[in-house]
Amino acid sequence: MKFATRAAIAAVCAALALAPAASASGLNECIQMNKKVTEALNTAHPSDSTEAAKAQIVAGRSYCASSMYAQGVARYAKALQLLGKG
Repeated sequence: MKFATRAAIAAVCAALALAPAASASGLNECIQMNKKVTEALNTAHPSDSTEAAKAQIVAGRSYCASSMYAQGVARYAKALQLLGKG
């Protein structure tokens, strides 16, 4: 029983040790995509696709703020596509 508990604790510690590197990478990607999509939105002409892109941007920010970086980046990419920049 003690061995199983120690093994589980060791596994959790190992996972936590690796998490910051992966998180930093995902966070950086979110930041870069946010910059791109903001620039694209600032130069876009108002249209239905602009409104749809804004909704994708809001979702992207929400995902990135929740540490769900892959989903956030995907939403930003969709927003860029809707704005004709992706």
